[in-house]
Amino acid sequence: MTLKELLTGALLQLDRGTDAQTLESWRDKLTRYLNDAMIDLTSELQPRRTDELTLKNGSLDLKALPRDVVKVLALVRGSTRLPFYYGVSTANLRVPAVEDGAVFVTYRYMPEPLRVDTDVPDLPEWCHGALISYAVGRERASGDTASLNAARACFELYNAAKRLMRANRGEMDAYEIQNR
Repeated sequence: MTLKELLTGALLQLDRGTDAQTLESWRDKLTRYLNDAMIDLTSELQPRRTDELTLKNGSLDLKALPRDVVKVLALVRGSTRLPFYYGVSTANLRVPAVEDGAVFVTYRYMPEPLRVDTDVPDLPEWCHGALISYAVGRERASGDTASLNAARACFELYNAAKRLMRANRGEMDAYEIQNR
């Protein structure tokens, strides 16, 4: 779902209109709530991706990756896993006794915040509904007593969805600890 679709879904649940003027007046507030939900879900899902970097002088610059790195999980060249350790700063990885060249870096990342209508949350699509529940709950939590009960229900839906999310969903069942 795009940001515009998420905003429209939240406005429909809040019984607000979805015309351009209403959408614009709610955009900043609901987008902030959606971004807060993405950050919260990131701790549960621990999203990861693999990108290619070039090893130069035994060092990798993690700032060259397309996402903000939370934790590097593995370095691979061909079918060989490479040992690594953090250098002087957390923005550099040191890779001892390996010649320069391309390596694949698997890492946990922080999703990019939503900003424009065409942005898609950098989380799996099956959790986008939970983002809407969170945003609606946050908005209803600022109302009267009846709204607070509705907010509580939204947060219960959000937390139920969050409990079902697993960081290792869709991965292999057997693991080997490496690079301890």
